[in-house]
Amino acid sequence: MTRRGAHADTAVILRLADPLDVSSFVASDRRLRDNRLVLAMQARSARNRETIEPVLTALGAVRIKKLWMINAIAATVSATAVKQLAGHPAIARIDVDTFVQGGRSQRMPAKRPLQTGADTGVASDPLNQEGASIVVSTIATAVKPAWNITAVRAPEVWELGFTGNGVVVAIMDTGVDLKHPDLQRKWRGGRNSWFDPHGEEASPYDALGHGTQATGVILGGSAIGVAPDAKWIAVRLYDGDGRASMSDIHLAFQWLMDPDGDPGTLDAPDVVNASWALTGRVAGSCIMEFNDDIRALKSAGIAVVFAAGNDGPAPATSNSPGNNPGALSVGAIDSNLQVARQTSRGPSSCDGAAFPRLLAPGVNVHTTDLSHGGLPSYISVSGSSLAAPHASGVLALLAGAFPSASVATLEAALLGRQGKDKSNEFGRLDALAAFKALQAGHDSSANGVLPLALKR
Repeated sequence: MTRRGAHADTAVILRLADPLDVSSFVASDRRLRDNRLVLAMQARSARNRETIEPVLTALGAVRIKKLWMINAIAATVSATAVKQLAGHPAIARIDVDTFVQGGRSQRMPAKRPLQTGADTGVASDPLNQEGASIVVSTIATAVKPAWNITAVRAPEVWELGFTGNGVVVAIMDTGVDLKHPDLQRKWRGGRNSWFDPHGEEASPYDALGHGTQATGVILGGSAIGVAPDAKWIAVRLYDGDGRASMSDIHLAFQWLMDPDGDPGTLDAPDVVNASWALTGRVAGSCIMEFNDDIRALKSAGIAVVFAAGNDGPAPATSNSPGNNPGALSVGAIDSNLQVARQTSRGPSSCDGAAFPRLLAPGVNVHTTDLSHGGLPSYISVSGSSLAAPHASGVLALLAGAFPSASVATLEAALLGRQGKDKSNEFGRLDALAAFKALQAGHDSSANGVLPLALKR
């Protein structure tokens, strides 16, 4: 029975006082990455929890989650208990652990025909990011790189010998269809390569297809993927009802820091693709809920890419967390290299910076789709959710080519010079230009570190 009044159950996130300063742990050379930051965050959080955990027990708290990455605890307590906790000196802030809706858990069968290559009408972007025309096929019609892959100049980087080999990209989305022939062999595999904070799916699974589509753009093969030799791991953001609490998402970010839960091993990804936004909020809002998560990941040498959202063309329509200062936000362009009308525009409502920070193909992008048990299914779809994976794929190419480069250095190479108009971003995604910028930087550096394939 649901309790009411002062005894009502309230899910909260307790932000503890005295958080760790992660700035002293920034991985300036990604070859030297370690888990010192993980250990430090865990130790600081454990120390800060010592005084508050007995209080939570006494107050009858349930569903307790230790969020060491952000120095917090999630719990469900009574409304009266919230008032008592609000005055505790160990607690810096209390937030309601709200839910984010991510869309339906299943597609309508009418929109999932298995006949080859025909228009199938209109469906909604499962993460409420865009209404898009969708074409479903069981045949990969592209025998050479699709227009979007050529547009970001990925094949020109492949010709230099860099295809994402040895790089791991994490998909933070609706999941990934492990049975798709283009993606199955590219899963890293093992218990440290899939996480469902809801405890519903023990292995990679995707009921909706959104994460599968993003994964195909990143590494689905040389016809449709930017970094065809990279590996993927994934976290399932939403439960079977299409919902995720804020604490679930914090747990997902936390898992990415140390997927196997053993600080003695290094198994974190190189890049995280997050093709989602906080739905149900007014476009142009600034929600900093996950800024600490993003900052910690980047300090650990992990690049984080967010979709910019699709609330344009009006200005001041940036979405969170993509508009958080540490996020690399990516908006969509079409095959004519024009900004897609629906792409969210800046300036960022969080820091006034240009938004989105980067543009990449995101209109009629050909990619992998739900395989229905192993069929090689493909789809053409639009939205910034498809633009962001292009940037993640290029980051995978660059991370493999320049293993010593920091996340900040990799991002700087992608962005180039800052744009003048804060309603637009720094420029179009160009893998070869970024590669050349990094190469020039390495050539002129004191240690002269060069990608192995470029050494003579």
